[in-house]
Amino acid sequence: MSRSLLVKAYSIPYHLKANGLIEDYMRILNSILDELWKNIVWNRNGKRLVPFLRKDKTFRKKVRDKYLEGWVYSKHYVDSAIKQAYSVLESWRKRYLRGRAGINRPELRRKFVRVKETLYSYRDGILRISVKPYEESITIDLRRTWCWDKINGLEFGELILKQDSLIVTVRKEAELKVERPISWDINIFTLDGYDGENYYSKNLKEVYTIHRTYELKRRIIQRLPEKTKKKLLKKYSLREKNRVNDILHKLAKQLSDRTNVFEDLKNFKEKIARTKSRSMNRQNSKHDYIKLQKYVEYKSAWNGYETVFIDAYGTSKTCSRCGYYNKDLRGASIFKCPNCGLIIDRQKNAAKNIWNKFLSMWGVEGSPRKELSSMKPPMNPEEDKNDEAQELGMDSIHIHT
Repeated sequence: MSRSLLVKAYSIPYHLKANGLIEDYMRILNSILDELWKNIVWNRNGKRLVPFLRKDKTFRKKVRDKYLEGWVYSKHYVDSAIKQAYSVLESWRKRYLRGRAGINRPELRRKFVRVKETLYSYRDGILRISVKPYEESITIDLRRTWCWDKINGLEFGELILKQDSLIVTVRKEAELKVERPISWDINIFTLDGYDGENYYSKNLKEVYTIHRTYELKRRIIQRLPEKTKKKLLKKYSLREKNRVNDILHKLAKQLSDRTNVFEDLKNFKEKIARTKSRSMNRQNSKHDYIKLQKYVEYKSAWNGYETVFIDAYGTSKTCSRCGYYNKDLRGASIFKCPNCGLIIDRQKNAAKNIWNKFLSMWGVEGSPRKELSSMKPPMNPEEDKNDEAQELGMDSIHIHT
């Protein structure tokens, strides 16, 4: 059993009279970004320039004093802007060193204010955010918001103030336990599970169908004029993302009341990025393996259950009965072992191998198999997965301008 500090954020629609604060905060935030950017030290490492941010106390105090001059709002907003500027540049630096960002200064497009814990008070459901010391504040009754039942009794963290909403972060410390584990093999059309006794399946073909639908829409949009194309691509990209996320959130909620065991796919994107096959890349773009795992992980943790990740190597090609490694599957949906004669669905075989690897983490004597595998998961075994994903043609796609 492990302990973990968990954080959640809730967005509360609110029309706050804080446009002046937001505009002035963004102005000094961008100015501080410029200040930090100009003082970056670039050292050459071979053929590459490596950036280092100045973080000494003298420099930080100089920046703080400079932007406090003429600042009419609470002083802690300047501290918040400095902290945010460093956070933005640290994030850029990590992406730059990994080759995912250019050498240009990152730009802030969205307007917001990061409200430190020293800038607000909270008591009996009433939140008061300081704007100007002893002069102006914003008062919000959280008891009337949609998320009051979810945040009541939890510890509050920093707030994010936007022009049309307030984002409230809450945190709690939880003990994560391994209880009623089930292993999952994720595929494009299905999520296949095994708990030591029974096999289970969740249908993912709706996610695939959504991605396929919007892929065909994008093909049509590419023929349109540039201005119209840009507008529609943005519109349908957001719609596709929202529809997929809705399905994944609902599925993750179903799985979050127990310990889930997944393959570790943290390097999966890098591997498929090296694939030269166009059809394979298009096929892989229609899945959301890593996103689903992250949703399940944080929802399970919030409920007190640990999510376990195991090495993915060989789970699909290894016989779950005798351990024989079969290299010649060639995309077959049925796993046939030439060594022991086992014939089993390939996804079920992979789910069982993930389960076996999970058990090996405890060893033979300390295995949780006897104690935990008899408990049945709260889901219907073997959902029908024989139907192929819906075939979509160009004639079935409609673009609304």
